[in-house]
Amino acid sequence: MLGGVRLQVTYTHEKTCFAYLSSKYSTNNEQGQSIQVIFKDRQLLLWVVYSNSVSEGHLACNPIHGRLLGLDEGTEVFVSPYGDVKVLDELYIDTDSPDDQEILEHNAELLQLRILDQLRLVVSGQKCVVWISVSLPIIFTPKQTGLLVNQSRIIVKVDAFNTLHHNSAPVQNTPNIAKEKENRFHNIGIINQGMLRPYLNPPKRLYLRALPIDSDGKRNLIHPYTVFMHEDLLEAKYKDSTIILATMRNIPSIIQDTEVENGHREINDLCVEIVPVNNIVFRSLCREVYNRHIPTVLIPKSLNSIINIEIGMRVYFTIIGDNIEQPDHVHIVTYSEESQKEEDIIEKFKKCVIDNTHSGKKFLINRDMLKQNLQICNGFLQFKLKPEKIQYTLLNSESFRQCTVSAKCLSDTDFDFPKISSSSLEYDCKNYCRGLKCTEELVQKVVSHLFFEIHREATFKDVSEIKSNVLITGLNGTGKSALCHIVQKDLTVWSHILHCRSLRGRKDISEALGRAILMCQERSPSVLICDDIDSLVPPNLEGSSPQDIAYYQRLAVVIKHLLQSCAGVVVLLTATSVSELHPTLRQFGGKPLFTAHFNIPELQQEERVELFKHLINNKLREQFLVEEDDFTRLGAATAGFSMREITDHLNKKIFQAVKKKKSHPSEPVPRLVESVIASEKNNAFDIWDTVGGMEGVKQELTECIFWPLMYPALFPSQSCGILLYGAPGTGKSHIGSSLARLHNMSLVVVKGPELLSKYIGQSEKAVRDVFDKADMKRPCILFFDEFDSLAPKRGHDSTGVTDRVVNQLLARLDGAEGGARGPVVAATSRPDLIDPALLRPGRLQRHIYCAPPDQNDRFEVLKTLSKNVVIEEDVDLQQLAEVTEGYSPADLKSLLVTAQLGCLEKQLLSGVEKDLQSVVVRKTDIQSALLETKPSLSNEQRIFYDMIYQRFRGDKLSADQKLMSRQLEKQRVTLA
Repeated sequence: MLGGVRLQVTYTHEKTCFAYLSSKYSTNNEQGQSIQVIFKDRQLLLWVVYSNSVSEGHLACNPIHGRLLGLDEGTEVFVSPYGDVKVLDELYIDTDSPDDQEILEHNAELLQLRILDQLRLVVSGQKCVVWISVSLPIIFTPKQTGLLVNQSRIIVKVDAFNTLHHNSAPVQNTPNIAKEKENRFHNIGIINQGMLRPYLNPPKRLYLRALPIDSDGKRNLIHPYTVFMHEDLLEAKYKDSTIILATMRNIPSIIQDTEVENGHREINDLCVEIVPVNNIVFRSLCREVYNRHIPTVLIPKSLNSIINIEIGMRVYFTIIGDNIEQPDHVHIVTYSEESQKEEDIIEKFKKCVIDNTHSGKKFLINRDMLKQNLQICNGFLQFKLKPEKIQYTLLNSESFRQCTVSAKCLSDTDFDFPKISSSSLEYDCKNYCRGLKCTEELVQKVVSHLFFEIHREATFKDVSEIKSNVLITGLNGTGKSALCHIVQKDLTVWSHILHCRSLRGRKDISEALGRAILMCQERSPSVLICDDIDSLVPPNLEGSSPQDIAYYQRLAVVIKHLLQSCAGVVVLLTATSVSELHPTLRQFGGKPLFTAHFNIPELQQEERVELFKHLINNKLREQFLVEEDDFTRLGAATAGFSMREITDHLNKKIFQAVKKKKSHPSEPVPRLVESVIASEKNNAFDIWDTVGGMEGVKQELTECIFWPLMYPALFPSQSCGILLYGAPGTGKSHIGSSLARLHNMSLVVVKGPELLSKYIGQSEKAVRDVFDKADMKRPCILFFDEFDSLAPKRGHDSTGVTDRVVNQLLARLDGAEGGARGPVVAATSRPDLIDPALLRPGRLQRHIYCAPPDQNDRFEVLKTLSKNVVIEEDVDLQQLAEVTEGYSPADLKSLLVTAQLGCLEKQLLSGVEKDLQSVVVRKTDIQSALLETKPSLSNEQRIFYDMIYQRFRGDKLSADQKLMSRQLEKQRVTLA
């Protein structure tokens, strides 16, 4: 059954209180277990018996027992396992009917023998049925919760005290005995009701969660001491009252010593008026759906400016009705910058009370409470009431006949106003861009999931042992923390952000986490945001000491237990990826740490443009010229960038623009992106200036890589696989370094052997991580150098490591996962050693041969290399290209470097000390270098490589190549 299943109720002929399920739902082949049944906002606990006679998708129960519990036939219910039920040593049975009770008293021994065949689990307040015989069911309501076992005793209660009161006929033989007065305490004797009166009629108290709102709720509020409460929280006798008054107090926190330290003043018997509202008004005031299991009071903005309360603070109200003692004198103290007359203040106060107390309304004031009222004065008001015992009162036009009024005007410097607490948010929401479509959709999903879990846990309290926490993943710089801030702003419950990165390495991690959970539980329902949870425990502990491994394992278990068992708190986690979490934190079996996972998607072109419009504010537009086309250019230039990289990119543009503006102060306002974009456009695809010759290779690479980017409408996919093969030194790796010069495309270079690991599974994981990294940096070129060492033919490795790596490459290049999403270039000098499956169409289908340079290619290579070496004018590069037959591009570079070093050596021996930049290579230096530098490949080696490449292409071999092939075959036979 695992987490739960949705079933339909059917009736069975079995005369028991058991529920029956199909054996297919049995997880560990158990015969029975405790389950919880949820339907129509109700929760039931039943003992289930697995039977093959029950069809799949149904929950069978007895019709009498089912109707008692409200389980009608055909009702859809949600069933899940339930644990932690204690075993009962004794079960006390007391029926509602005297006749049933008498039957049980006479059949107590029979009930002890048969009850385990009919009943195993009892729940306090949940009705049960036992059958004394086939046609005699007895209904009773247990007052205990637990499991019945063989050792459990069944005790039938005998009503020895109230027997006389249950008899309807009076006793005829005792006419002189006066009938006793009916008393509710007949079981414990006659008790003095006067002693119990304070306990029988306690004042009505409501313990609620405070939720400040951004408005006053109603425009016709005559005083600020007004709160809004759902009408279901009030008794019926108060709903018809003209005014409902209550005193308000806050429940102090057990974590903070004083409320003043947190910037919130203590609320002590503040008198407020309760305004009942319905579901529609409640939601319009606070944007929150009313839930009767989360009793909430709404604090208007005008009242919150006085008491300064925060979201989730616990307060309780004591309803006092509308009978309030009238004062003899009201003294008004004003604090204002303007000078006012006391007579004017008194007249304005009386006029304000008279104008606002028509139609039965009254004006509520509290003693010593500072508030603003522009109808009386422009500053703050404070009231003093006499007699001193009066803390609050109600005034109307009739009150001034028995009450005198005085006033005193003071300056605002004569009073130390209470400090208004700063927002609990640690950031300014205006700095975040809410216009991004992906961000807004993700925020809505996360917020809706958090609210669903809050209401589910409040409605079905202690029903499910699995908490539905949320995990948000994304690489560094993608905006996980900013997303948490946006979510925190949209929540209407109390939330707290715990920066886990600051706890890394501390010894009190569990204490700090427990303190944060306790802080949230005080204001539950609430949300705890654990940012960078993966920084607390490293995911991979290979190579660590056994003590460190055991410590982090215990720490991971403690963290998971704390975040799973925090009742009333929903946890929002952020991490780089699921794989970066410790195995204990990411395992889904049993009680998972999270059940919802959201990944931050990559920004699209339109979203990057919108982000740049948000980042380039009005202040930048005043200093620099920004046109609408600039945003499109910036968005195109930052393809594959994260939010942090986009911010850094814009900061570089601003820095360059400021530098240009200061260097040319006389010029008009410069454009923010003009010069930089123009220079990048001129050199957009000029990446082959460092590659001499190889015209055919450059043309094929341009067609495979650049054309899909330049003409996306003609190419539905930008992915292509290219294999560069050729003899060593022909420039394959140099082409990879040239591709890195693209300004609008990233390059990920992988040297084949670096992905191989001695640990099982790590090599395949390294391959997956490389492709994921390239996918996150799209558009991106993935370049594998020495590819033959990474993906040799399968079946020749005794360890099986390279076989698994090849399988992983096949899956990522063109497999069920969708294939690579960008160009993949692999370079090798031995294509015959690569597994043939990687060279088929859809993977590395384009095979480009990097041939040894001919005379013209060598001339182009020498021209390119001479840009970095100062060569005398009399040196003929064309003649040098003729005499260097058989030299590869790497050999030609070595030739010029050797000539340059020889020239420098001569200058140093002659006593002339100059830097390397002033060394001029002469013709004699090159002739000396030709004597020292020889081709790196001999004639036999060239024949060998040509033979391999012709076989790879399927061409016919020459006579020399055939001779070489026969010699190699003889060597293999000899070795065998």
